[in-house]
Amino acid sequence: MNKMKRLTVLLLLSLLLLVTACGKDSGSGTPAAGKDESQEKATVTMGFWGTAQDLKIYQDAAASISDQYPNLELKIKQYPSSEQFWNVLPGEIAAGVAPDFIKISNEGAYEYINKGLFTSLDELIASSDVDMNRFAASSADIWKVDDKLYGIPNLTMPSMFFINADMWKEAGLGEYPQTWDEVEAAAKKLTKDDVYGITINIDAYHITNYVKSYGGGWGNGKTINSAENVQGLQKIFDMYKEGVAVTPKALGYGWDGEVFANGKAAMTTGGYWYKGYLKDANPNLNYVALPVPKGTVNGGTMISDAYVVLKDAKNKEAALKAAYYLTNDKTQTEFLKLGFNSAVTSLSAKYFEENPEFKAVEKALDYSTDFAYPAETKKFIDELVKQLEATILGGTSQTPQQLLDGIQQQFQ
Repeated sequence: MNKMKRLTVLLLLSLLLLVTACGKDSGSGTPAAGKDESQEKATVTMGFWGTAQDLKIYQDAAASISDQYPNLELKIKQYPSSEQFWNVLPGEIAAGVAPDFIKISNEGAYEYINKGLFTSLDELIASSDVDMNRFAASSADIWKVDDKLYGIPNLTMPSMFFINADMWKEAGLGEYPQTWDEVEAAAKKLTKDDVYGITINIDAYHITNYVKSYGGGWGNGKTINSAENVQGLQKIFDMYKEGVAVTPKALGYGWDGEVFANGKAAMTTGGYWYKGYLKDANPNLNYVALPVPKGTVNGGTMISDAYVVLKDAKNKEAALKAAYYLTNDKTQTEFLKLGFNSAVTSLSAKYFEENPEFKAVEKALDYSTDFAYPAETKKFIDELVKQLEATILGGTSQTPQQLLDGIQQQFQ
C-alpha cells in the first residue's frame, strides 16, 4: 500500500466517529496447544480491505480454523477498498451488522481507541489460550494505550530511508549516511541540474520520522511543541533553505515514491511499499534501504497492522480466538511471501533473509515506535501539513518553534 493510499485511509477514518452506538504456543507454529473443547458453536466475521491474494490467504485460514477450534466458524468479509471500508463500516456498526473484528493500521488508530470503539483485550487474553510472548515486544507495544492492549499484532515494519545507489556512486560519495547532518552534506553534492539531493514530502508520516530521530514525538497531542520536535523541523527547514530538498507537489508529483522513481531526488524517507512500487515504476533503479537517519537518537515510526475487536462484537471471546488464529505460522508465512514482515518473532528473521534489500533496517525493529498522533488525528494532520506548506512553499515567515507553538495551542 503506497503512501497516498495510507493518507486516504487516515482522511476517511473520521467518518467512523459519527457512530456512537474478540493455548500456549506448542512450538509448531499453531497459536494454541490443544483443540477448543467448548460446546458452544460460534460464528465470527473478520473485515478487511486488501488484494485478491490477501483474500485467498484469509479464506484458507478460515477453512482450517476448525482444526484448532471445532466449534468456531470464521467468515471473511472483504471490502473493495479502504474508502469503501470506512464509508460502509459506520452504518454497519449502527445497524448491528458490522464484523466482529477488523484488520487496521496503527497510523491513526489512537483516535478510535480514545473514542472507545475498540475492545481492550487484556482481560480476554488472561482467560484464553492467547500467548502474547509469540510476538515481538515492540509490535505489541504499538497497540497499547495506558498499558491496555487493543490489538493482536499481525504485520510490522520500521520506516526506512532510501538512497539512489547509482547517484551516490556517481557523486563520489563514500559510506552511506547514518545521521541527518551527513544526509544534509551529501544532499548538497547530489543536487545538480534538475535533480535534488532529497525529497521531503510534507506529510505527517515523513515529518514524524524526522522528529522521532531527534528524540521527539507528538505524545498523543501533549508534546507537539517540544524542543526535540523543533530540532527535527529545523533540519527540514535548513535543507529546503539550502535548495537541496524538494516536495513532490513542487515537481507535480503526488507522492515521494514518484519523485524517487523518476530520478528527481537521490534520497527520501519511505517504507516497505517502495519495493513493490519501484519494481513496476522503475525496475532498473538501483537503491539501498537504511534505517531512518539519526538526529540525536535512533528513532522512527513503526508501521503495524493488527486485528482489533469492535466494542459491539457479539462474541468477543470467539473473535479474539479467531484473530489469534490468523497469526499462525502458516498464514503468516503466506503474507511473508507477499513482502510483509510478520509480528511473530520466530518468523521475522526469515523475512529479512528473503528480503535482503531491507536487512539493514532489521535493527530498527527494536527502537521504532508508534505515531502517537493526537486523538483528533485528522485535524492535527491537516493543520501540520497546512502550516508546513505555508512556510516552506508559501513563504510564510514562521520558525519551527512558532509553527509548533501555534499547533500546540489547538490541542491543549
